[in-house]
Amino acid sequence: MRDRRRRDATGMAVVEGPRAIDGALASGATLEAVLAKPELVDRYAPWGLDEDHPDACRLGAGFRQRIGTIYAVPADVLDPLADAMNPQGVMATAPFADTSLSAAVQAERVVVLEAVRDPGNAGAVVRSAAAAGFGAVIATEGTTDLWSPKALRGAAGLTFGLSVCRGQSTADVLDALHDAGHMRVRATPAGALGLDAVPCAERMALVVGNEAHGFSAQAVDGTDIAVAIPMQPPVDSLNVAVAAAVLMYAMRPREVGDGVAGSSSSLVPCSV
Repeated sequence: MRDRRRRDATGMAVVEGPRAIDGALASGATLEAVLAKPELVDRYAPWGLDEDHPDACRLGAGFRQRIGTIYAVPADVLDPLADAMNPQGVMATAPFADTSLSAAVQAERVVVLEAVRDPGNAGAVVRSAAAAGFGAVIATEGTTDLWSPKALRGAAGLTFGLSVCRGQSTADVLDALHDAGHMRVRATPAGALGLDAVPCAERMALVVGNEAHGFSAQAVDGTDIAVAIPMQPPVDSLNVAVAAAVLMYAMRPREVGDGVAGSSSSLVPCSV
């Protein structure tokens, strides 16, 4: 399940560590199996009590009913199976399902990762998307797999709560977003608009790219506006996950009754 082709064939992902497993459960995921060191078994076992889990309230009532078989596994057997350099004593297998491109673009807020190759960064973008209320994340061709163990750790398991679309071309993604009525925003240090001037539309999509190589020509041509985050010298760029988080919060819609723009013909700054 650590090989992308096998993950896609089985529809199963490996989730590692308490934070990622808890985030997956809090996002509504079902765990087929949990492998844990003996001292962590009660945290997830059907017979466990709320006080056995330090964050049971966030996971919601009945979270234990979404956990299949529990295996108590000694550390000397479990740790070598871990993908993480510092194993945390628990891992799980969970089914996942991708969303079609036509369905993903129906979310009001979408983040698009173009050729973001570092799974930790990609996962961090997903985590920020969940925090900022984005409904979908689209990974174009050349982007790391969002269902890999490292990406799921970076996302704290929250990937399961979003619509995830993978493997589409940049041109197809941006065309679909346009057809669905999205204002397509590109994050770049050379953007013509500052952070405070980001307009707000009913549907918006943020496109973030590869830090080393920037955007493809398709991304430049297929976005509507380019936004820059102000930085003090000598800083000339931000980590892609940090930049994405800042802009996603800037693109959040205003509260109901606070002047949300209903379409791109009537734009106001988004809530920052």
